[in-house]
Amino acid sequence: MKLLHKTQQLFFRGVLPVFVAAGVVSFCTLRGVFDHETDEKLMGVQAEIESYVQANDTLPAFFQTVFDRWYAERMPNGSVKNTSGQTFSDTTLFNKFENEMEPFRQLRFPVMIRGQAWRVSVSTSTVEYHDVVLILAVLLTTVFALLLLVMLWVNRVVSRKVWQPFFETLEEMRRFRLADHAPLKLSPSSVEEIQELNTTLENLAHQVRQDYHTVKKFTENASHELQTPLAVIQSKVEILLQDETMSEMQAQQINIIGQSTQRMARLNRSLLLLSKIENHQFPAREAVALKPLLEKRLVWLEDFIAEKRLELQIELAEKTLETNLFLAETLVTNLLTNAVKHNISEGMLRVTLNECALIVENSAASPEGQVADLMARFARGNPHSEGVGLGLAMVLEICEQQGLGLEMGFENGVWSAAVFFKKSVF
Repeated sequence: MKLLHKTQQLFFRGVLPVFVAAGVVSFCTLRGVFDHETDEKLMGVQAEIESYVQANDTLPAFFQTVFDRWYAERMPNGSVKNTSGQTFSDTTLFNKFENEMEPFRQLRFPVMIRGQAWRVSVSTSTVEYHDVVLILAVLLTTVFALLLLVMLWVNRVVSRKVWQPFFETLEEMRRFRLADHAPLKLSPSSVEEIQELNTTLENLAHQVRQDYHTVKKFTENASHELQTPLAVIQSKVEILLQDETMSEMQAQQINIIGQSTQRMARLNRSLLLLSKIENHQFPAREAVALKPLLEKRLVWLEDFIAEKRLELQIELAEKTLETNLFLAETLVTNLLTNAVKHNISEGMLRVTLNECALIVENSAASPEGQVADLMARFARGNPHSEGVGLGLAMVLEICEQQGLGLEMGFENGVWSAAVFFKKSVF
């Protein structure tokens, strides 16, 4: 979930209960105000009636209306002292014009007329509270909707301007590559927190790049320096294996040394090549025809394909790619070699080349671990494989440098590696 959407969600969750509580408080407040005003009006009527009774010793004549009503009844005890004072209450009376019951506020109080106690009830109509509830609900809903619209507008317009430096920093970090030589420079921001973030990222990137180049340089130097002693060891092993006086056990041990030396030599060459690729030592580009390149590599692998009795399916279209020839050869060689090496006996090998992509599919046993992890250095789907685990890492590095897309997957016993000629294909 995006930050703006998360903010909107939290705002909605926090404001909605506030609006509900505000509606309840507003209703109670309005009801108290209405009742207070009505009670004051009824008390004024009471004062007028009591003054009239005191002056005339009789009840005044009232004109009954739909909204104001009164009536008086003789009290059986005959004394005002024995009755309670004024009392307010809510009641409902029938409105014949509306043909419905309506709410009234009623005041009851006693008076003495000619020595006899009477109880007078004066009623006046009040606001229908369900109408008040409806009006408040509509009003608060409208205000809430307007507030929500304003907040959405602020988030989409104002917040985007405020967060623009952050998105610029995020985009720069997406494009950041350790192998690049240019230092990471982030756009300055007037927002203190974002500027502090940019400074921290620049320092971190500088330190990480230094460590990366230090390790890479060490790897390159070590690989270069190991070439000579490995070649010497391999030549001495070959000389020793030609010695007829050597026992069978000694020959086996020396043969193991020779195999390990060959493995170290392959690893050394792969590390040296990977370092050269990461150092952008192959900048030259030319138009490379992929179809004859693939056909040439498939002919080179014919013996290995025949040894495993693989079913070869080839569908190659003409495709020219603007890239470095050596890197293209390395890419194709690694993909095809992996597809043959990790194939199963009497399996399938399918190579497809079209305008959009180069796809290599092969039968294979289920890899150990996640497919995405196999593109890491020294990662192998089969721990018993004799490979050094740098082939896919080299393919990934070439694709990133040449602006190609790479997608790998395993499904239903088939391993697929697809190199897209445009990253936008993803």
